[in-house]
Amino acid sequence: QVIFLVLCTSLLFQNTIQQNVSFQLIREIDRYTPENFVLSVLNIEMILFEIHAAKAVESNNDLERSLIINFGYSEARQEVLDWGLRYKKASSAKFQMANKVAVSQKLPLSQKLRLVNEVLMTSAKKYDVTKDVRPSKLMDEWLSSHLDGVLANFVQEKKLNAGENIVAISGMTVTPLWASHFQSEINRYFVNNPGTGYASKDPTCVPMMHSLSSFETMSTDEAKGIYIPFSSANLGMLILLPRKGVTCKDILDNLNNQINVEYNDHKDVHLLLPIFKEKFDYNIAKFFNGINIEDTFKDSAFKSKAKIKINNFRVNHAIRFQPILRLEVVDDIDTGKTETFEVNRPFVFVIKDKINVYAVGRIENLDGLTDKVNCSKKYADLKS
Repeated sequence: QVIFLVLCTSLLFQNTIQQNVSFQLIREIDRYTPENFVLSVLNIEMILFEIHAAKAVESNNDLERSLIINFGYSEARQEVLDWGLRYKKASSAKFQMANKVAVSQKLPLSQKLRLVNEVLMTSAKKYDVTKDVRPSKLMDEWLSSHLDGVLANFVQEKKLNAGENIVAISGMTVTPLWASHFQSEINRYFVNNPGTGYASKDPTCVPMMHSLSSFETMSTDEAKGIYIPFSSANLGMLILLPRKGVTCKDILDNLNNQINVEYNDHKDVHLLLPIFKEKFDYNIAKFFNGINIEDTFKDSAFKSKAKIKINNFRVNHAIRFQPILRLEVVDDIDTGKTETFEVNRPFVFVIKDKINVYAVGRIENLDGLTDKVNCSKKYADLKS
């Protein structure tokens, strides 16, 4: 019973993080970024937790000792264990990830950050050392190539003397391993959002992958959605298509309500997903200005009232929508009387399990993000 209560408290705490920080951050980015974006919620939350936990350890020698020798402070160790489990779960779903938090090595916080990170990664690896938790070579190479340049702007002796500058870098690429089998590929039009600053305002002919499978769907006043499970880790992607008169921004402003709606029973659906890749490379530090990060951790077992300010927070988060196997290209699909869910206009995607959100994205425009293909008819002819 004690273990169960600790686990429930930890899960409630992690949900609180998502409500207080992640969803606020998503709304801030959505408000000031008219283009597409991809955000690894997991990476960002882990970085914030590492900084908070390191500051707590810095002011509590007993807590630091317990992390080193794995004794005492069971709730704190369970909290780290749960973060490690989330990391392991994402890794087994083929998230390629690399995070780095840096301060001057002259500051005690640097050693505490290293300790917390080591304990967290050890917790992740204890579930499956050889299979699920492996360093991402692609992301590590990206991180290494950018770290020196980012640090040069902040981690300088003359600046560090004036205070504690924290630099964070986060890389993530995910190519979903769909549990559903995609049978064919077809060229269809995607209606771009003309107000997002892209060169093309016209509908774009894009390759789409088609699957006739059993899916769970959902519906709200703002959107209709479909949940596409992944083949591992009990994760999946919820696609949210805004209804007429509703924008992706409206969906993201009310994301918590959208993702907690009960799904309908499984039913056969013709699913059409665009094949594309998108990358969000941005310094998101300014988006935290209006967010009280410390209040988010008030229920954490790591007690600290120290302020968290990240001077530079560079993210490079990417998503690839593509089939696992090469598909046969067809000219048409006979859907018959079976329901069709075609992602052919701006949409929001959420990678999640039953408890946590791992990544969120908004796709407004696919111009330049797909292979160049030709549709059999002009878009105007289809509408005439």
